[in-house]
Amino acid sequence: MQTSSVSFYNPNNLTEKELIDSFVIRKKEFQKIINDIKSSDMIYPEQHYMIEAQRGYGKTTLLKRLYFEIKRDTELKERLIPVILPEEQYNIRRLFKLWEVVAQNLELESNEFIGLLEQMDKHAKEENYEDICFKLIAQRLNGKNKKLILLIDNTEGILKKFKLIEQQKLREILLTSAEIRFIGASSDVLEFTFDYEKPFYDFFKLVKLKGLTTDENNEFLEKLGKSFNKKKTTELISINKGKIEAFRRLTGGVPRIMSLLFTSECSNRGLAFKDIDTLSDRVTPLYKHVMDNLSPVQQEIVDVIALNWEAITTKEIADKIRMQSKEVSAQLNQLEKNGVINKTPLNKKNYMYQTKDRFFNIWYLIRFGGEKEKQQVLWLVDFLEGWCSRETLINKSKNKEQDLNYDKNCNDFSTIYELSRTLLLNDKIEASIKKASLFLQVSNNTDKYNRFINEYFILLMAKKQYNSLLNLFNEKRFMLKDKFKPTYYALMYFIKNQDEKFEIEYKKVGEELKETVGEIIEEVKKNKN
Repeated sequence: MQTSSVSFYNPNNLTEKELIDSFVIRKKEFQKIINDIKSSDMIYPEQHYMIEAQRGYGKTTLLKRLYFEIKRDTELKERLIPVILPEEQYNIRRLFKLWEVVAQNLELESNEFIGLLEQMDKHAKEENYEDICFKLIAQRLNGKNKKLILLIDNTEGILKKFKLIEQQKLREILLTSAEIRFIGASSDVLEFTFDYEKPFYDFFKLVKLKGLTTDENNEFLEKLGKSFNKKKTTELISINKGKIEAFRRLTGGVPRIMSLLFTSECSNRGLAFKDIDTLSDRVTPLYKHVMDNLSPVQQEIVDVIALNWEAITTKEIADKIRMQSKEVSAQLNQLEKNGVINKTPLNKKNYMYQTKDRFFNIWYLIRFGGEKEKQQVLWLVDFLEGWCSRETLINKSKNKEQDLNYDKNCNDFSTIYELSRTLLLNDKIEASIKKASLFLQVSNNTDKYNRFINEYFILLMAKKQYNSLLNLFNEKRFMLKDKFKPTYYALMYFIKNQDEKFEIEYKKVGEELKETVGEIIEEVKKNKN
């Protein structure tokens, strides 16, 4: 069966076989939880789990994989019965309703539970109805010698609607009952698990899903390619190695967004990769709700933070929107609490703020930024694609002329660049820098030579010519900070002890850049004399 990329990463659209066959990520987390379930006899109350991650990280897929494994495992299905509640549970507002929905699902799972909901309904007008509901579920489970594994997606969405006393009752049930084991998933559990005043403070065993690594991402895309019945996916991944890795870093390795990179085309080209503009359009439904759910003043604050891209202080935000810093600070605290932004310590008292989901920030720049902001994104994409495609770096090429791939019509750049590089290798720093300004001027209207310019910058840092490179970055006509953003932050790393302002600059680096900045730093260290 041929599956679209949207269906592929929407587990609710997949059959049991399709989901199991396509389950190539989150294997470690799956094995950890399922092995715990298999080794637990549930004679006594067991540890309950909460799977935590942002949207699109695979929480729903992991829950459904656990659900299917319990149903198909010969030993588990004899003693356990799984019930899974999907993300959209608009009808569950009270604790008794949760138990009613569980009873409905138990009846669908097994004929042994037929009539359970009707039995509950007979007590609907009694004052302690919600207590009776769970008692009836527990009695039926005991009578059939079964234990309930309750898997709930978007757990925080349900808990937020419960009254405090209902949250406390649910906690008491989970804490004392051996008939039920809870495995939830949430993109926003901080308030319930880390607020000591809340009933579920430090209650769940957290399983945090992270972005895909390079290997995990390639395996994921290989499987996605097979879902299109395409035989040359490995070749496609190899050809697009730099682009794929660039997007993995930009997106934070979010599986849902990576799946959108693929599109099925009715042509001999087979699969193709979306460019940044098209990908931005496709993630709009995923990100639009983030802004829509904010108050007007919060929308204004997030707009300032996102368009700034780098971390920004409370005072800078307050100045831009003409509000008191105290008022802005209160809104920032709420935005952080809701998982929209992160804060980075500036000093002992103050913080800088960035959007938490870094690809959301890139989406915002493309959708709502001006030409300058869009060009900054394109430069970063180009930089990352080139960096992640590199096979050789400084002084490692056997055939420099071939490696540089000089354009015969652009001998001005190639001649000046090679001369400047040779002078630098021979420690003629001042002469080399003068030539560098010339080749930067010659190449200022093209991005064609950015890879080689970046290699020169790395060599400058390897020669500890940090101030010389800083002077080049400060020449606004070249726009080097925007074109070579990761290299700029690597420079800040090496000079952060010179001045507090450089240390602050280094702290501004976003999550989408940290891996690349770290690699550049290591490359500089390897090439130091």
